[in-house]
Amino acid sequence: MISRNDVIADAVDKCMKDLYSLAQPSITWEDFVKENKEYLAKKEEWEAIENPTLSEFEYCGPKPFEFYYLPKKVLKEVCDNYISAYKLNDQQELLDIIETIKGYCLDPISETWDEEFGRSYKHDDNLDKEIKTIISKRIEPAFEGVATEIRDKFFEFLDRIGNFFRWNRDLNSFSSSIYLGASPNSNKEVVIENWKKYRNKEIEIDETKYNEEYD
Repeated sequence: MISRNDVIADAVDKCMKDLYSLAQPSITWEDFVKENKEYLAKKEEWEAIENPTLSEFEYCGPKPFEFYYLPKKVLKEVCDNYISAYKLNDQQELLDIIETIKGYCLDPISETWDEEFGRSYKHDDNLDKEIKTIISKRIEPAFEGVATEIRDKFFEFLDRIGNFFRWNRDLNSFSSSIYLGASPNSNKEVVIENWKKYRNKEIEIDETKYNEEYD
């Protein structure tokens, strides 16, 4: 049976593939994974040396993602698309639901059915009017203004619900895997210098590639 962790792992894998399809120099995610395995193997060699004369960086060089560039705005745009598609931001969903509830309280609508005209919709009394109706049956009409205060207090409680449920395990797990993982470097100068210094190759990065919106 598929678990929530499996879903997040799938989102991370597909997001990384998209990120590297947009990175420069061009490389597939599969080829990048091979580079990363080679780097990790070299790191294990260094760790096996009893008294290494070289530091880990001197022995292994930069990590593979330090050789590939992607602007922060594009990286964030791609990640946000995955967060939305995989519904990883539960808090935002909750906040959206709260706003939907507020909107319905202010302008409720219900479905009706008519044999002749079929399905139709009507606007019911909003929360203010419903509260005033209840109040008018119990106290003097002069106190009907309290309906707005009751509605506002109800809305305040809804906002407090959204503020309370701020921790999001799925979103944090995904974001950590991408932003603290092997996603492309957003420092163009570092990427260019790494290719020149460690791979003896001059590269050019075309920023105009990122002028479009990526879906």
